[in-house]
Amino acid sequence: MRKLILLLTLLLVACGSATPAAPPAAPPAAAPNGAPEVRQVSMRLQWFPQYQFAGYIVAKVKGYYEEAGLDVTINPAGPGVVSLPLVASGSDTFGSTGADTVLIAREKGIGVVSLATWFQSSPVGFMVHSDSGIVGPRDFVGRSVGMSYGDNVETEYRALMAAAGVDRTQVNEVKADVSLAPFLTRQVDVWPVYVTDQPNQARQQGADVRVILGRDSGVQLLGDVLFTSESFLRQNPNTVRAFVHATLRGWEYALNNQDETVQLLADYNRQLTPEQLTFEGSETIKLVRYGAGANCPGWHDLNVWQAEGKTLTDLAILNAAPDLTTALNNSFVASYYQGRGVTCP
Repeated sequence: MRKLILLLTLLLVACGSATPAAPPAAPPAAAPNGAPEVRQVSMRLQWFPQYQFAGYIVAKVKGYYEEAGLDVTINPAGPGVVSLPLVASGSDTFGSTGADTVLIAREKGIGVVSLATWFQSSPVGFMVHSDSGIVGPRDFVGRSVGMSYGDNVETEYRALMAAAGVDRTQVNEVKADVSLAPFLTRQVDVWPVYVTDQPNQARQQGADVRVILGRDSGVQLLGDVLFTSESFLRQNPNTVRAFVHATLRGWEYALNNQDETVQLLADYNRQLTPEQLTFEGSETIKLVRYGAGANCPGWHDLNVWQAEGKTLTDLAILNAAPDLTTALNNSFVASYYQGRGVTCP
């Protein structure tokens, strides 16, 4: 989280100016018949293309964006490539990031807005060997726990320890990396994972594992959201609506046609196997359909966002409770479901 705050602070400084800023440009006149104001846009993922981003990829491949009047370029991320500064600076139009990143950025004065919540619960979990005797966070005491500092893994861990009343000084925290070897060889007792893929990797290598989730201890944290900049939203509301609606169509297909989506993604990113994508798809669908997503995937559940804001404030990651009236925009998701006669929470 310290790395994230530093990144956002540097972005804020870079976006500043020694001279007074020019007044914002007036929004363009609304296009006729609600057509997009801007046709060519880009979408920056959080990582390489996989089922986590199925809604965007399906919408692109099946022509949903084109039908909505958009020419969309999907850009991957990876080590050293972060969506938030690219979208905030205007290099990309839309991006995928964590809910906590949006709230932290806004407190730093960076104008980004969440347009849809895809993962209604955090994808972070803590993997243990089934025969370890570790069944909950209180069992972490006296054990070694892998930790990835400066990101949502650390946030989830800190929230889990606080909810369970565990003193972190009683836990042996060990810096984790991408390799599962320290866990598989039992050098480390607890390993942080994204539930959508790493437990499957461990099982493929012969480990019998289970995953401890923060939500089972009352921790309410969200995962992936779709976001854009305040300025782009203000100037191009029709484009934003078209993009959100087409992406929701993509997710609707991915949620209801897992086998076909697995093949589509395997063709799109040939580094992924159908077996890996099948596991990831099943776990991703659980996160998208969790809570408010059961009836309305993409919906911003205000109660859960408020709970996340309180958690981040309690952990001193945020200085004050966030203003969700400006951080979230539910109108485009709402209009999508209204057009289908679906009542959202």
